[in-house]
Amino acid sequence: MNLTSENTQLLDQYRSVQLLQSSRGPVVACSTEYYESDGCRLALDVYLPDREAYPGLRPSILFFFGGGFRVGWRKAFQMQAEECAKQGYVAFSADYRVKALYDTTPWDSMTDGACAWNYVRQNVSRWQVDPKGIFLSGGSAGGLIALMCGRLSGVQPAGLILFNPAIADGDSPDDPLSAIVEPMGAPIPVIDAGHPDPDMGPALILHGEADQTVPIENIRKFISSCAELGRDVTLKTYPNVGHGFFNFSRSLPHFHLTTGELLLFLRKAWESRSEAEKMAP
Repeated sequence: MNLTSENTQLLDQYRSVQLLQSSRGPVVACSTEYYESDGCRLALDVYLPDREAYPGLRPSILFFFGGGFRVGWRKAFQMQAEECAKQGYVAFSADYRVKALYDTTPWDSMTDGACAWNYVRQNVSRWQVDPKGIFLSGGSAGGLIALMCGRLSGVQPAGLILFNPAIADGDSPDDPLSAIVEPMGAPIPVIDAGHPDPDMGPALILHGEADQTVPIENIRKFISSCAELGRDVTLKTYPNVGHGFFNFSRSLPHFHLTTGELLLFLRKAWESRSEAEKMAP
């Protein structure tokens, strides 16, 4: 076949695009480790970025799945974790005890989350993770666990990305989540809409406006309470969708939209932190 100069040029462009796209998906290595909480051995998946593409200390993110503290497992955030690793973040997704498997309380789940958070912080050198650049994330019950990690451990993450987090309105007896505000006589207050952690870092919340499990009003009240404390919280809402709208298996468009927001938030927070450290005396 004889190619015109125009066709040859298009073919060259096509080959260059192929080469560019093949370089955009560096290999992600995944392994499973184990941490302990209350004598129980629990799994933690580790997603490592391509070290040639992303050398040196890297920021990271730890995910906690949702499921009402009753069901669920760490693979719920596998797709988000892989996308983060492809962009150069070290990503983690942790199991924690749930009622269906361990007959545990929400407080036990929160305790496990804090232990996973401590495990990651204590092993940063193994994964070349910047200890000042660890973010926490979670969906629904996992979002509340992520919020509680700083309060339980005394060490705040670099930031939080929360997918329809199970934030109750502890001041309202009619709130559908009020039963978990003080689960089983928790020894310290559990974060709710009117009482955020005054020391929490910047946060992004992704929430469906039609959520019947966690009313959007709870989230708006939480953000208002955070603003009164001078905390930086951004809310992204999505019309006509309910609880769990962001899951890969639930809605592919919303998975991509929310994962994009997550990555943009991580980059902005990481760059802002790095610039602040450079300017520090």
